[in-house]
This record gives sequence, C-alpha cells and structure tokens, in this order.
Amino acid sequence: MKSIIHSFRKYRYRLLSDMKIVSGSPIISQPALFCGKGSITLNGTVNIGYSRSPFFLSGYSYFEARTPESTIVIGNGTYINNNFSIISEGPGIKIGERCLIGPGVTIFDSDFHGLVDRSSPQKSPVLIGENVFIGANSIILKGVTIGSNSTIAAGAVVTKDVAANVISGGNPARVITELK
Repeated sequence: MKSIIHSFRKYRYRLLSDMKIVSGSPIISQPALFCGKGSITLNGTVNIGYSRSPFFLSGYSYFEARTPESTIVIGNGTYINNNFSIISEGPGIKIGERCLIGPGVTIFDSDFHGLVDRSSPQKSPVLIGENVFIGANSIILKGVTIGSNSTIAAGAVVTKDVAANVISGGNPARVITELK
C-alpha cells in the first residue's frame, strides 16, 4: 500500500510541474517539481531522492529555472537527497559530475530582490565542481564556486568561493581543513 501511495505522489508532482524544457532521464525516487521558463538539463544518471532518508514520504524536491535565461545543469552520477531546492533566476547554476547532495540542501543564483530597491536583485552564477559532497541543510548562495573534491559540512551557509580539495563549514562557511 505504501508504494502505491508513493507512486501516486510522484505522478501528482509530475502533473503539477510546468517546466517545458527539461532534458535528461533522472531516476526519481522522491517526488520532484520542475518549474519555470528556463531550462534544466540532467546529464546521464542523476538520482533524485533516497528512500532511507528523512522526509522521503512527506517532502519533495523543487527545481526552478525561473526566467527564460535561467539554466540549471546537473552532471552525470550526481545523487540528490530528499527535500532539495534549487532556484535559478539569473545566469544559472551548474553542478558537476559525481556530486553527493544531502537532504534539505538549497542553492540560489539570485537574491530575488534588492535590499533598498526591491526591483533590482543581485544575480551571479553558481558553479559546483566534480565529486563535491554537500552536507544536509546547507545553503549555497549566488556567485559561489565550489572546487572539485571538496566537502561542505552540514548546515553551512556558503557565501564565498570554496577552493578544491577542502572541507568547509559554518555560517558563513570557511575552510576547516585541506583534503589530501
């Protein structure tokens, strides 16, 4: 009975998705909602959701390329855990191959509104290298580049670039140690 209900949930979110340009054939275990006027590319095998993780039966993953210019590209072999949110309103977000993304991770390429003039948000691309591990409930903000083979600790708020081969964590995130 549980699998029938879960299949219905996945189908319901597929019907609710209004995204016209999604390319690729992800393996979707948790419901995923694809929205926006831009494009989303899921290269090779991208896994969305994990059954033995929190929020599997109660949440969903959210993908939005909000404007016609917005792009989201996710590389082959990337695993995305439950309750993931990614919104591109600006120049785009690119996630490299073989990344592991924990539950509750959020990635934005825009502030969505200015602080003084609410009609002029700051926008800047987000680039995540290959083989990056992003821990649960981390937030990656606009303009950030995360180098390949790095780890972002759970709960980190990444506001600045992270070099390759490091562990970074905290709020705001900073380098904790180098990986050898």
